[in-house]
Amino acid sequence: MANIFVWILIVVCLIVTLDKTITAINIKQVEKNFPDIDPLIIEKNPVAKWFFVNLGLFWGTVMYWIISVIIVLITLTLLALCLKLFNVSNYLSISLYVIMIIYGFVIFNNLYFFLKYSQLIP
Repeated sequence: MANIFVWILIVVCLIVTLDKTITAINIKQVEKNFPDIDPLIIEKNPVAKWFFVNLGLFWGTVMYWIISVIIVLITLTLLALCLKLFNVSNYLSISLYVIMIIYGFVIFNNLYFFLKYSQLIP
């Protein structure tokens, strides 16, 4: 059972890292391709923007990564507990799949904006 928790932690860390890396690259692309506007204007999350403004892009990304991993793990745990209450078998695996699908939409959205800010799509 402990082995599954290690895999869940690895998967969560990977998807959050991918999201935060693409966000930082998006900010750098806006800074490079649109120098006349504030690059942090693209970040819609006020908490992430606060970290970027107060700690800089690198350390803001690191601190927000830590908070994001904690939030995703809490969400995963709460979802698994809800499924366990309804006697759903494989509740932990189903919870991880749901979180991965939801976070996948976030990553695809960031990828779209990466292509847009890189001026690869109009």
